[in-house]
Amino acid sequence: MKNIASNISYVILLLFFSCKGELKNDSFDANPSPISTEEESFIIENEFIEEASDNSQAGGENSIKEKAPSKSNQKVQKEIESVLTPLKQQSKQVEKQTIAAFTPLKNNSEPVELEIELMNTKEIYTPGKKQTLSLEVEIKKGQADSLFIQAKMPENWSLISSSTLENIQSGNKKLALISLYIPKNASPGQNTFTVLVIDANGRLIKEKEINIEIAENYELEVFNISSPQSVKAGEEIEAIYGIRNNGNMVQELILDSNGKINEEEFLIIAPDSLMTIQVSKKTEAKVYYLMNVSTYLNVKSTAEDKSYRAYSSTTVFPSKIKEKDAFFRFPVRASLNYNSHTFKKNHFSTISAELRGDGYLDLAKNHHLNFIFRAPQQQNLKRFGVTDQYSLIYNYKDQTTVYLGDHAYFINRLGFDSRYGMGFRIDQKYKDWLFTAYYSNPRLYSFNSAPLYGVKSVYRVNDSLFIGASLAASKGTLQGASHQIEANPDEKGQIATVNLDYRNHGTIIEAEFSGSFTNKASDFAGFLNLVQNFGNLTYSGTFSISGEDYFGAMRNSLQYSNSFFYKLNKWNFATGQTVSKVNRNLDPLFYAAEPYYENFYGLIGYRFNKKHFVSVRGDMRQREDQLEPKSYFYKEHGLLYRYLYSGERFHFNFNGRIAKTRNLLLEENIYRNSFSHNINGSYRLIDGITIRAGVNHNYNNRYGRSGNSTNYTRYHLGFNYNLNRNIRINATYNSGFSPDDSYLRRDFINSNILLRLNKNHQFELRANYYENAGVLNRKELLALGKYTYTFGVPLKRVLEQGSVEGVIFSENPAISVENIKIIAAGHKIATDKKGRFEINNLPLGKNYLFIEEASLPEGVVVSKKAPLEIIIRKDKTQNLSFELVQGGKVNGSIQLIKRKDTLGYQGYIKLTNEEFSYFVESNTNGLFSFKNIVPGNYNLDLVRFKEEDYESMESTQVNVKSGSIATILIPLTARERKIKFSKKNFTLGK
Repeated sequence: MKNIASNISYVILLLFFSCKGELKNDSFDANPSPISTEEESFIIENEFIEEASDNSQAGGENSIKEKAPSKSNQKVQKEIESVLTPLKQQSKQVEKQTIAAFTPLKNNSEPVELEIELMNTKEIYTPGKKQTLSLEVEIKKGQADSLFIQAKMPENWSLISSSTLENIQSGNKKLALISLYIPKNASPGQNTFTVLVIDANGRLIKEKEINIEIAENYELEVFNISSPQSVKAGEEIEAIYGIRNNGNMVQELILDSNGKINEEEFLIIAPDSLMTIQVSKKTEAKVYYLMNVSTYLNVKSTAEDKSYRAYSSTTVFPSKIKEKDAFFRFPVRASLNYNSHTFKKNHFSTISAELRGDGYLDLAKNHHLNFIFRAPQQQNLKRFGVTDQYSLIYNYKDQTTVYLGDHAYFINRLGFDSRYGMGFRIDQKYKDWLFTAYYSNPRLYSFNSAPLYGVKSVYRVNDSLFIGASLAASKGTLQGASHQIEANPDEKGQIATVNLDYRNHGTIIEAEFSGSFTNKASDFAGFLNLVQNFGNLTYSGTFSISGEDYFGAMRNSLQYSNSFFYKLNKWNFATGQTVSKVNRNLDPLFYAAEPYYENFYGLIGYRFNKKHFVSVRGDMRQREDQLEPKSYFYKEHGLLYRYLYSGERFHFNFNGRIAKTRNLLLEENIYRNSFSHNINGSYRLIDGITIRAGVNHNYNNRYGRSGNSTNYTRYHLGFNYNLNRNIRINATYNSGFSPDDSYLRRDFINSNILLRLNKNHQFELRANYYENAGVLNRKELLALGKYTYTFGVPLKRVLEQGSVEGVIFSENPAISVENIKIIAAGHKIATDKKGRFEINNLPLGKNYLFIEEASLPEGVVVSKKAPLEIIIRKDKTQNLSFELVQGGKVNGSIQLIKRKDTLGYQGYIKLTNEEFSYFVESNTNGLFSFKNIVPGNYNLDLVRFKEEDYESMESTQVNVKSGSIATILIPLTARERKIKFSKKNFTLGK
C-alpha cells in the first residue's frame, strides 16, 4: 500500500507540475499567473520523468512481486505506467511550447468531446489594442464540472483573460471569451494562435488553431532628444530628434523642418526601430531682445495622410538690447514714386509724392486716424494709374466714423453707381441704430460728374436680423459702355431703397427693393440672395431685376441663378444654372459692357486626401458680347475635368475641356469641336525659392466671323525668391493671347523687387515689358520705382529710461570674452566676440548689474565685485568695463599647538579685502582651500572660535596671484586652563 500511495502521489505531482500557470481549485483567475517559459517547462517535465522512473524501478517491481496487489492496486499501477510512457516519449520531442499536451487519463468517466468555432469575427484586427474573441464551444460527448480556456500565443502577444465553462453536458453549447493584447509591431496579414480547452485535472481536452487578420500599422513617434538651452544671437542651434517606428510596416518618410535637416529628406525606417535626425537652425545676429526660438521636425509617412511633429525651444541671448521708444507715436509712411513709360523712341516719366498714416491717436485706443495725401494731379497720365488723392477716415470708439475727401461710397447694391470724388460721409451708432449721411462730388472724369448725396439708417433687430432704408439723389450720366442704356444727363431724381440682412443657423437672406422717381419717369428694382443649409445639402440662389426706366446704375436688367451643393464624406456634388442679362452704367474709359450669358451645369468631385482632388463638370452655355461690333456670340456644351495635387513642396493642377461650339455670328448651324487644356505647377526648391510654370492650349471657333477654328498655345514661367522678410524678388514671363484684337499675341514680362533695409527704409522696383495686341512693333516698357520712409510722429512721452554700454575684456588672450551672460533689471544679454554689450530701456535710478558666473570660462573670475550698482539717468548712457582674470587659489591648514604636539582642528576661515569676502570651512584635519579668488591682497581670519579657549590670532596677510596657489599654515594655540575649587560644602552620594 505504501508503494501504491507513493505512486499515486507522483501522479498528482505530475499533474500539478504539468499544468502551465496556476490552476485554482474552482476556476482560472481572471488574470492568470504568468505562464512558465518553454525552457522551464521542458526542464520540469524531464526532471520529473527521470525521478518517477528511478523510483518505480528501485522499489516498485519488487514490492509488487513480493506482495500480491489487489485489483484496484493493479489498476492504479497500470494508470501510472500509462501516464509515464507517453510522457517519456513526448519529452524528447518538445522544444518550444508554452503548454504541454497530455493524453487524457483513462478512468470510469466518459471522455469529453467538443468542437470550437470562432464567432463574430472582424475582417481585420488593429494591433496595439486589446481584442476580445468570442468562441462557441459545442459539447459533442461526455460531461465535466468545469473546463478552462487557455491559449498558446505568438511571441510578444499577451493573454489578458479567458473564460471558465461550468456544468458541461453533452449536446450543450457554451460561449467563451478570450481577451488578448496584440502588440503594435505584430506582423500584418494572417496570424495564428492556438486555443486549448483543459479540464479541472489539467488534462487537455481540445486544441484549435485560430487565424485572424492583422491590420497594417503605420504608427510613428517623433520626439526631441537634445537641444541647447541657450545660444548667443547669430549662433547655430543644433537639435537632435528621434523617430521611432511603432508600427509593423517598413515606411518611407518625408522630413520637413523650419531648420536645415542634416540628413536626406526621404528616409526608410523598419518596424520597431529608431532613427536620429539632426536639425540645425541659424539664429539672426541682429536680435535686440531676449527671445525663444523653436525648431521642429515634421515627419510624414508616404503611406498615410498624417504628420508627426516634435519641437524644441532655445533661448537666444542678444549682445544688445535695443532702446525702446520713449514716445507714443503715430505711424506715418512717406513715399516718393517714379514712373517711366518707354516705347519706340518715345519716353516720358513723372514723379509724385505720397504721405500715409494709419494708427491710434491715444493710448486708450479710442481715437483712430487713417489718411492718404498724394500729389500732384496726374489724371492725364492714365497708363501710370496714379492721380492725386486727399482722403481721411477718423473713428471714435467704433461709434462714430467720419470720411473726408476723396472716397467711393457703396451704400446699396441697387441704386446709383459709385461716385468717386471729394466729399464726406458720417456713420453714427446709437444703441441699435446706425445712421449715415454722405455727399460726393466727382472731380476726375466727366462720365458721372453730377454730385451724389443721401442718407441711410439701419436698425439691428437682434444679432441675426438687420433692416434698413436709404434715400439718394443725383443727376444722370453721359453715354456709358453699354449701348442698351441711353445717355440721360438732364434726368434728375431720387432712389429710395429698403433692405434686409438675416444670418443665422445656416440661413443667409439679403434683400433690397428700390424705387426711382425722376423728372422723366418712375421705375423699380429688386435684389434677393438666399443661402440655406440642410445638413450636407446647401442651396444658393440670387435674383436681380430692374426696370427699363430705372434711374440706378443697373437698368433694364434681369439676372437669376440657382445652385445645389451636396457633400457626402469625400464626395462633392453640385448642379445649377445662371441667366444674366445685365446692363450697367459703366465708364467706357475703364470698363467694357457686360456680356449676356446663360449657363447650366452639373459637377461631381472626389477628394482622396488632402493632396489629391478630382472633379468632372458638364455644362451648356451661351455667351454674347454686348459691344458693337460683336466679337463673340456662341453656344457651347462641353465637359470639364480637373485634377489638383497639393504637397509639401510641389503643387500641381490640370484641367481640360472638350466641347462642341457653335458660332452664332455665322449663318451656318454647325457645332465644331473645341478643346482647352491647362497645366500649372509650382515647386519649392529650398526655403525662400519657388519656381512656377504653366502651359495652356486652346482650339475653338468662338471668336470672329470667319468660321475658322483657331489653334493657339500660351505658357508662362516664373519664380519667387524670398530671402527673408527684407528681400523679395519675383518675375514672370507670359506668352499671351487676346481674342478681341486680331488674335495677336501679347508677350510680357513682369518683375518685382522689394528691399527693406531696416524698419525705416524700403525700396521697391517694378517693371512690365510687353507688346500690345493689335499693334505692330509696339514693344513697351513700364517701370515704377518707389522709396518709402517710415517714421512715427511723437504724441506723448511714455517712458523715462536710460542705457548702459559696456565691454568685458582680459589682458590674457587665452580667456574668451564672448558669450558672457549679463543680467540687469530683468534684461538678459550675451557679449559679442569682442566682449561688447548694450542694454537699453533701464528704469531711472539705482539698478544692479550681474554677470552670470556659470557663463564664465572655467577658473576665470571678474575683477569687480558683483552685483555692480549703477545709477541710470534720463536719456543718458553709462559706460562700463569689466576685466576677466584667471582666479587664484589659497590652500592651508589649521594646527592646534600644545607643547610639542600638533593636532588639526575643524573651523571657519574668512578671506577678505575692501571689495571681496570669501568664506570656507576646514575639514576635521584642519585643511581648507579657497578657489577662484580675484587676485589681490587679502586678510585671512578665523571665525566662530571661542576666544577663551584659544589664544587670539592676528590676521594673516595673503597675496593671491592670477593662476597661482598660495599655501597658508594657521597655528592655533590653546589657552592654559586653571582649575579652581569652591569653598562651599558638598556631599558625595552613595
